[in-house]
Amino acid sequence: MFTVFNSESLWIGTDLKRFNEIRDILDRQNIRYKYKVKDQLGEWTGSGTLRGRVGSAGNPAEQAKQYEILVDKKNLEQALFVLQK
Repeated sequence: MFTVFNSESLWIGTDLKRFNEIRDILDRQNIRYKYKVKDQLGEWTGSGTLRGRVGSAGNPAEQAKQYEILVDKKNLEQALFVLQK
């Protein structure tokens, strides 16, 4: 079973194009993965979100989200290998 306890982070970044490229490669190689998307400006800071308190001016839209791809620990080496091709 593929859970958060036996998974390793394969890639973390803000580039949506690269995120989708990696997912396509993993799909073609039949490597199971999970992913997380974190909205940097949507984080709660006590009395509201960061975007709500300070706005989003000056923050590039393409870097507002952080993407993480996780694979099963036993598939990490294989996933790293296919990404290097």
